[in-house]
Amino acid sequence: MIDYHLHTSRCCHATGTPEEYLAEAELKNIREIGFADHFPLGLLGYSPRNQVTMNPAELEDYIREIDALRRSSGRVDIKLGIEVDYLPGTEDKLSGLLEQYSFDYVIGSIHFMDDWDFTHPVYADTYRERDLDRLYNTYFELVWDMCRSGLFDIIGHIDVIKKFGYRPSYNLEPLWAETARVLGETGTCVELNTAGRDAPVGEFYPDGSLLEKCFAERVSVTMGSDAHGPQQVGRYFEEAVDILKKTGYRELAVFEKRIKSAVSL
Repeated sequence: MIDYHLHTSRCCHATGTPEEYLAEAELKNIREIGFADHFPLGLLGYSPRNQVTMNPAELEDYIREIDALRRSSGRVDIKLGIEVDYLPGTEDKLSGLLEQYSFDYVIGSIHFMDDWDFTHPVYADTYRERDLDRLYNTYFELVWDMCRSGLFDIIGHIDVIKKFGYRPSYNLEPLWAETARVLGETGTCVELNTAGRDAPVGEFYPDGSLLEKCFAERVSVTMGSDAHGPQQVGRYFEEAVDILKKTGYRELAVFEKRIKSAVSL
C-alpha cells in the first residue's frame, strides 16, 4: 500500500514529526509514503483568517527535512510532495514557483471559495446561509479549472465540499460524469482520501459513484490518509483497497519527479 497524503506540524493544524509518521507507516507495512504538507499561501499572496499552511520561510526547511528522512529510511520509500490550494488568478505565479522545486508530485486541493475556508470546522455553519445547489456547481467548476490548469498531478479530496454533510437538491450523477470526464481528458490522478470517514459526512472522498465514473474514464488513482497526526497514517486502508478492487482498479499511481507510473494494488 501507499499513503501519499501526510502532513507535518509546519502547517499549524497537524501534530507529530516526520519520523513519527514514518514509524507508523513501518508498523502498518505501508511500503511507500509521501509527505504533502500545505504549500505556503503567503507565496501566492493570500492571507487566510486562520493559519493553515506553513510560512514561506519554512518551505526550504520542509524540503530539506523530508529529503534527509528519505536518505535515512530503510524499507519504506519516501516521496516529497506538496499540497497546493488552487486559487484562480494565481496560476502563472504558482507555475513559476513550482518550477523552482523538485517535488515528486503536487496535490491540488480547494479549501477556499472567496475568503471562506469551507473545510474549516469554525466556519461550517456558513453552509446554512448558502444556496447549496449553486455552491456545488461553483465548487466543481473550480475543480474542472484546477484540472485544466495542468499544474497538478493529483486532485486531493475531490468532493470535500460534502465534508459537513450538506448536499444539493439535485441528482449529482451528471456532475460526477463531467468531473470524471475532465479528469480523464486532462490526465489528472484522483486520490482516494480516507479522511472523510472521520469527518461529519462519514464517507471517503470521492463518492463511490464518482469513483466508478473515474474508473470508466480510465482515471488513475492513488491513496491518501490525509494524516494530520502519526496515528492517522494508513487509516481505513484495508476498506479503501477493497473499495478500489470492487470498483475495478488493479493498480495505484505512484510518482517520482512528477513522472507517473503504476504499482499493483
